[in-house]
Amino acid sequence: MTEPKILRETFSVCPVCLKKIKAQVVEKGGKVLIEKDCDEHGHFYDTYWSRADLYHQAEKIKKPSATPFQDNCPLGCGINNCPNHLSKTVMAVIDVTNECDLRCPICFANASKPANLYRPSQETIHDMLKFLKKQQPSPLAVMFAGGEPTVRDDIVDIVQMAHNLKYMILLATNGIRMANDPELVKNLKKAGLNIVYLQFDGLTDGPYEKLRGAKLLPHKLRLVELCRKHDIEIILVPTLQGEINDNEVGDIIRFAAKNVDIIRGIVFQPMAFTGRTPENISRENRIDNSLLAQRIAEQTKGMISEDDLYPVSVMVPPLKVMNTFLDKAWPPFTPTPYCGLWNWILVSKRGNHMFTPLNRFLNFKAFMSDLTALDKQIETGKISKLGIYMRLFLASFRSLDWKKVQREAGLLNAVKTLVKIHTNPSYDSLGFIRRRLLLIGCMAFMDPYTFDVERAHNCVIHYITPDNKIMPFCVYNMMYRQQTEQKFCMPQISVRQKSKV
Repeated sequence: MTEPKILRETFSVCPVCLKKIKAQVVEKGGKVLIEKDCDEHGHFYDTYWSRADLYHQAEKIKKPSATPFQDNCPLGCGINNCPNHLSKTVMAVIDVTNECDLRCPICFANASKPANLYRPSQETIHDMLKFLKKQQPSPLAVMFAGGEPTVRDDIVDIVQMAHNLKYMILLATNGIRMANDPELVKNLKKAGLNIVYLQFDGLTDGPYEKLRGAKLLPHKLRLVELCRKHDIEIILVPTLQGEINDNEVGDIIRFAAKNVDIIRGIVFQPMAFTGRTPENISRENRIDNSLLAQRIAEQTKGMISEDDLYPVSVMVPPLKVMNTFLDKAWPPFTPTPYCGLWNWILVSKRGNHMFTPLNRFLNFKAFMSDLTALDKQIETGKISKLGIYMRLFLASFRSLDWKKVQREAGLLNAVKTLVKIHTNPSYDSLGFIRRRLLLIGCMAFMDPYTFDVERAHNCVIHYITPDNKIMPFCVYNMMYRQQTEQKFCMPQISVRQKSKV
């Protein structure tokens, strides 16, 4: 048997006491594991990536730090006051309540019908939104979450506040109240809601019964139709666990492709063992990024392969070009390669049962190489905007697969769209292909077993608290959620009973 190989040193936490401890990322038997020892509680290990080949492939996009960080992360967290945090906020998350109309066995936020209600006032939320606007650069988007944000009767007003401040707005929801209240959907659209970030665990009843404790699929399907009626785009968010719903990955992708006019993407989320989850689900069948990539390839019969999925930091060269043309720069997409894998697929005009990852329409390596070279020229200040336009045109023509592009989009239209995306990035710049593009993504959030300080230092999805602390998503859920909710709760509030599903 091959001897274990230490890939890198890092810091993690003890899953029992959450004390910061040293850890090693190790390749063993074709897998990548994270191993650590706590002086008090002993040895722990968990699967980091089930396939070492895909782990190494992802690292080609962005290399980890040469040495592990020696600061106190994740203790005393607040990245707006942390000189060592390496990434800016791409999306900010605001929990508007810890109340929920479900009690999912796997809730990472441990939301329910609490005796002590966490429910920031509209004034507090407005202050949080204004504080985020002052960040340099400010986040591209804000997500309202919880708990279940739609249990707040003033959720429309909260969305309107964010819209007035010119945020792209996402609403993370189980969809129950919206599916049963068409007027709410209509009012959210009027208030400026851009995307429903919809919990969506499968296309059969089984996953919902096991993961949510109720048969919820009819609510999900009803909400898709309501969102289509009111033109609110949807991102499906399946929480994945082996032997529960990992066999439905392909069906979820095909469902999204069939409804690509209103569904903008899927963000698969492998189970994270925080909140209530460890009490109810075994880590034995944990899904990780590489295992999900394999499931996608298997269940789409190769229409999307493992090689078609990239770490999100692959977007750094295009973003540098885009920022040249923007009055206000976008934050760079700089998480580690271990956080997730992504790509866009184009649903074929010949039928929604056919789709192609965007990288297959061009020589991807050549195109990214051209953009990287262009970035270096931009940094020197020796190229004009006209020169950038010309380089983009040349890179597009040099890299595109003419035959494929002509069949699905038309060559000239495709080149114009590529250039426009880089010089005027927006939904409108996607033009005629906007309603045929579907994001396929995987975001494997960390828990106390898989925590890696390298990922925390590079996180781009951040919570903001009522006292304006900005914290990495996984760190907040592991270590700060409970104390934040306790600090800012409304003690002894009698929470009214919600109607049953």
